Amino acid sequence: MKYGDLPKVLGIAKVNVDEMLFYQYLPIKLRHTNIVLEERLYGLTSLLYDVIDDFKQEFGVEEYNNNYCYLTIKKMYQKDGCSFNRNGYHSDGFLTNDINYIWCDKNPTIFNTTNFDLTLDDNISISEMAHQAHKNKEKFYPENTLLRLNQYNIHKVSEVKELTLRTFIKVSFSKDKYDLKGNSINYKLGYNWEMRERNEERNIPQNIEVNNNQ
Repeated sequence: MKYGDLPKVLGIAKVNVDEMLFYQYLPIKLRHTNIVLEERLYGLTSLLYDVIDDFKQEFGVEEYNNNYCYLTIKKMYQKDGCSFNRNGYHSDGFLTNDINYIWCDKNPTIFNTTNFDLTLDDNISISEMAHQAHKNKEKFYPENTLLRLNQYNIHKVSEVKELTLRTFIKVSFSKDKYDLKGNSINYKLGYNWEMRERNEERNIPQNIEVNNNQ
């Protein structure tokens, strides 16, 4: 694998979400537990089944049990110059084994297949991605496509040209806590994490811990 690889295409998925929503890294599964959702998120059940089945087939049931699972969903209006996701090229889970699944119904994510040569530093690599990315290496997938990403998939938010209502979903698997202040809390799971301060700009979601049984 190399930086600039394309994500795995799982196919077209349909999602039933009527409400305006903003959930940021909501834990929906702790290690060795089942998925636990609020009732308002039941419309995501079909997509989540697809994600879980793919993860288990690709990485194994034991790996699934050993991971936390987080849900990000944003159904909001976007307009020119105002996207609700991080701008510029980046890698989800850079320098980790985290796996992310993404789906959207408007303005698909743009991937870039440049053969990136990146410094193994989270901050330096962001500048390198911006400078190395070739415009003619951009690729995006049709709306409603479910994709599996690893750290080697370099991507960015597509340009928003007009006011539009967009739904974006990300399901993240990690062995680490995503414990930044401001992340959504799943009160049904009964965890009590000490949360880390959030920076005004770029934040790393993972709090890497070797021994954590919750």
